[in-house]
Amino acid sequence: MRRTLAAAALAIAVFVPTAVHAGGIEYTGQGAQSLARGGAVAARAEDPMVLAHNPAGLVELRASHLMINLNLALFDACVQPFGYYGWGTYIGGVESQIPDPDGGEALHLPLNQDTGDGLTSPAAAEAYYNDPLDSICLNQNVVPIPQIAWTSRLTEDFGVGFGLIFPAAQPAGKWGGKYGVIRGDDGDLRPSPVRYMMLQSSSLGVFPNFGMAYRIDDMIRVGASFEWGIIAVNNYVMAAMIGGTPPAQDIVAHVKAQDWFIPAVTASVHLVPMDALDLVLAFRYQDDINASGDVDLTTGIFNPNGVPTTTSNLGITSLSQPMPWKLRAGVRYADRFAPRPSGTGDIEADLASPEVIHDPLQDERWDIELDVEYQANGGVDRQVVEYEQGGQLEFKPVGDGVESSLVDFPHPAVPTTEIEKHWNDQVSVRLGGSLNLLPGKVAVSAGAHYENRGINADYMQVDFWPVARFGLHGGLLFRVAKRIDLVLAYAHIFQETIVVAAPQHELRDQIFAESLETGSVSKIDKRSGPWLDRSGTTQEVLEEDPVSGADGEARVEQNLSRTAADQPAYIINAGRYTSSFDILAAGINVHF
Repeated sequence: MRRTLAAAALAIAVFVPTAVHAGGIEYTGQGAQSLARGGAVAARAEDPMVLAHNPAGLVELRASHLMINLNLALFDACVQPFGYYGWGTYIGGVESQIPDPDGGEALHLPLNQDTGDGLTSPAAAEAYYNDPLDSICLNQNVVPIPQIAWTSRLTEDFGVGFGLIFPAAQPAGKWGGKYGVIRGDDGDLRPSPVRYMMLQSSSLGVFPNFGMAYRIDDMIRVGASFEWGIIAVNNYVMAAMIGGTPPAQDIVAHVKAQDWFIPAVTASVHLVPMDALDLVLAFRYQDDINASGDVDLTTGIFNPNGVPTTTSNLGITSLSQPMPWKLRAGVRYADRFAPRPSGTGDIEADLASPEVIHDPLQDERWDIELDVEYQANGGVDRQVVEYEQGGQLEFKPVGDGVESSLVDFPHPAVPTTEIEKHWNDQVSVRLGGSLNLLPGKVAVSAGAHYENRGINADYMQVDFWPVARFGLHGGLLFRVAKRIDLVLAYAHIFQETIVVAAPQHELRDQIFAESLETGSVSKIDKRSGPWLDRSGTTQEVLEEDPVSGADGEARVEQNLSRTAADQPAYIINAGRYTSSFDILAAGINVHF
């Protein structure tokens, strides 16, 4: 059961950060105007999103603002795994079934049968073993991300703001149908080839944010915003109870976890050496994640001799993960119609035209901005999970009046699990600007950004995609009824394809010896068949064609430490990862 509990831990670990700010987990363009300008907004104080980008800009915003933005990210993400369904079926050629997620007849897999010599599987089993793993794509949860904020410049030198500022997080969803079941290229039911990485993810989060800013003199503004992050995770992942890949041994883990306090602070300095020039330096620090919760484990889903049975509320006491800090610098030049105004924003700002809103749309012909952000993701090298002691897992066989069996979790306590992530530091370069076609009424914005790869390709998985990316952005701003701004924006983000080659093949006895000696695995067993035969001399080798130009070699073991002691490890993350984003945003900003 140590392996089962660790599976639950993995389910939390791979999903918790989806609701928080963390470098490559986010796409560039938090808020509608930021999306329109390629993320180059740190030095342009224009709307209440300064709470996230540059809190010192609160004292640049005139009068009061109420802003509502919605971002909708459409994430196209697919994996073509390398390998065969027969890889990793050693010591576990267990009779299995694949339920039809659409309610049809289940597919029976006689993986435990042989022709009499104890070594050769029949045609029905071979059809499964020799089937190449099928490609699979994310079925996304389509949920707009809101931004809601209010700001006010209370005096000439002091501004405040409050909002619910959400990260521009990578969308989540399902990999396969119910329980991760898919239909392969030949139409047969198959277990999801990425089921040991992810089945389904969803998270809820609330991020109250309060900020303030002070203008020291005509040249210097300083500010800070404070965030209280709250997240609730509700996700599913698959675990192998004993080891090996026959579906009958798979358990579905439903994880529910919460972290009620993830504090963060963003501080910035905004310099105005001349009216046409803005310089900003901003720093963001976020506390580590420390989540706790419980997990429901369901057995018997893929076992024709078992009844699906759920054991509820098994405890996980702690999941901890470091979160990266960010450092951002921006420089903006604006071709201005008029000097930068003074005053809080009411009639003393412009006695001749008290209804005029003095801001970049009114007072500038055009501007251009360059931002550079450093994201210290390299500190996220692993996630650490600790477990609650005690508990039982229930297995219920088919048949009326047949008692279920209960299996105790081991004592002493299950050891701490460390889940390797191996993220890398990232640099994001963002260039953008706006042209006021009709000053005070209509503006067009455009921008582009580039971000380098943020993960060691050996450890690429479907939970996060911090790959190298390049984005093209554009948008329109309209001022209606003199005090209402409407923003529309669109971006397409091109993401690099990551190719993770399968490790080299080796005989089972050699793999087993290496695992015992070094505690790690650099090669995998590619022989098909359910019988434990460390020499593998009588079993068919299912080799992939060599992959040229691979970005890395797969290193993520099946369910981490959950491989049985007398088996070689099974590597789960070999494949070709392709992805891109299409992002739409709309916003309204009311001046009053």
